[in-house]
Amino acid sequence: MFQQPLPQRVRVLILGGGIHGVGILHDMASRGWQDVHLIEKNTLGHGTSSRSTKLIHGGLRYLQRIHDFPLVAEALRERKVLMQVAGDLVHPLEFVFPILKSGGASRIKVKVGLSLYDFLAGRQNVGRHHRLAESEALARAPMIDPTKFSGYFSFWDCQTDDLALVRRAAHSAVKLGAGVSEWHQVAKISRANDGWLVDVVAPDGTMAQISCLYIVNAMGPWANKILESSDIEPTHKAINNKGSHLVFPDIGLKAGLFLQSPEDNRIFFVLPWLGKTLVGTTEKIFSGNPDQVVVTNDEVDYLLDHCNRYLSTPLRRENIEATFAGLRWLAVEEGFTISKTSRSHVLGAIGSGRGMMWTLYGGKLSTYRALAEEIGTKICTHFGDESRSRTTQPDVWFSDESSYSTPQDAVKRFEG
Repeated sequence: MFQQPLPQRVRVLILGGGIHGVGILHDMASRGWQDVHLIEKNTLGHGTSSRSTKLIHGGLRYLQRIHDFPLVAEALRERKVLMQVAGDLVHPLEFVFPILKSGGASRIKVKVGLSLYDFLAGRQNVGRHHRLAESEALARAPMIDPTKFSGYFSFWDCQTDDLALVRRAAHSAVKLGAGVSEWHQVAKISRANDGWLVDVVAPDGTMAQISCLYIVNAMGPWANKILESSDIEPTHKAINNKGSHLVFPDIGLKAGLFLQSPEDNRIFFVLPWLGKTLVGTTEKIFSGNPDQVVVTNDEVDYLLDHCNRYLSTPLRRENIEATFAGLRWLAVEEGFTISKTSRSHVLGAIGSGRGMMWTLYGGKLSTYRALAEEIGTKICTHFGDESRSRTTQPDVWFSDESSYSTPQDAVKRFEG
């Protein structure tokens, strides 16, 4: 789908075709930079960027840490921006937050958290939280077991088709003059007097070399691996945070469910999505091969057990239509568990001659555009260019046929 020819020399080379890679490409192109190119070893969005929980949200659970408040506020602002520039792919979704009779966050704590969530959103809020009567909660989620809950709140976030959003940003970047080459794999990065040399393996197995001034390493779980294999010391250690998801037939949800697991303090979601029902959670360290991340039988058991304890009609293993797992690449914070590691991104900068390479650690789907703007500004500042990002403006977004709009597509993308 994206097969622009490889350049011999380019000003900015982006490694990795997930949401952050294409976001940076789109940002640079929106500034008028056409001398930018992205390479991806598979198809765009093949990894975690098509295996997320499909939410554009502030991250209600991140309010447990004061120093993550700015991240939540930024994500809530970005939620509104993405609704404005890609409203066919990013739309509001109401959530029901049931209060457990035993364990979990108290009614007062949830009320305070939702009030803070609304405050941080400010004028960009999608909808204010409020209490729900039991009948109202059951109208939105008729399968919940009301005997397990003492009350209910409603709040709002947004949902998206993550893969379609990746392709929309890439398509828009290409329309603005940027280049993308799928099915090209980075083999080695070398320093040069005039920046960097990057060896790339083409689909037919031949080797090409690209000279560039700037590199943005947005390869996620593979970011440090390519540095180490190129004898370049990474600036940060990192871990993979795994999210596992199950896809079921539509069970009649009119809103998303935001559920708690008191035993391990994890949050999981039950969501309507493209005519299906999506069940998922995160917060598990993954130390295996990123190319072989799958949902294990134990994780299926965990999700079914924790979900079904709150449902009057249980979800059954034989009704699972698809499973998928994604990895979020996070900079290590010494002394913190995975659930308490900040989701704020970190940029590792490495110089070479007059060039620079930035390696991205962390980052959220919800804030990808703002992060791309930050990196784009760093590149422009280093180069001495004063152009500004225009990705908040609808005229640099171009519609295509990338959206998945049928229940069959929602399952088909995870087959194999």
